[in-house]
Amino acid sequence: MSSFTNKKLIMLELDVIGSIEWSQQLGTRLKEIRGKVSRRALAEKILDEYDYKVSQQYIQLIEHPEGNEKAPATVSFKLLRYLTEALGSDVYELFNSPEILTRKA
Repeated sequence: MSSFTNKKLIMLELDVIGSIEWSQQLGTRLKEIRGKVSRRALAEKILDEYDYKVSQQYIQLIEHPEGNEKAPATVSFKLLRYLTEALGSDVYELFNSPEILTRKA
């Protein structure tokens, strides 16, 4: 048996993704993107700009899911988009993925 696994990639429109299986690596990456912006300020900005309520405690949980039984196994993709956009970034940066745009015919 091989020591590596093959990964399959597919392209989906972002609006059809409901949630993402969450990991410590993604939490760490989100914290890096947040930088010095406080969790409270980020939560308030998301509420003001997107009318989406998220608490600073929830942001902390997803940034530090390791060993915490209250940490979610999945995170709403909509929330991830709001978090990254509110930080002046893009969800692609969270996943270290290239952005692929298509034109509508």
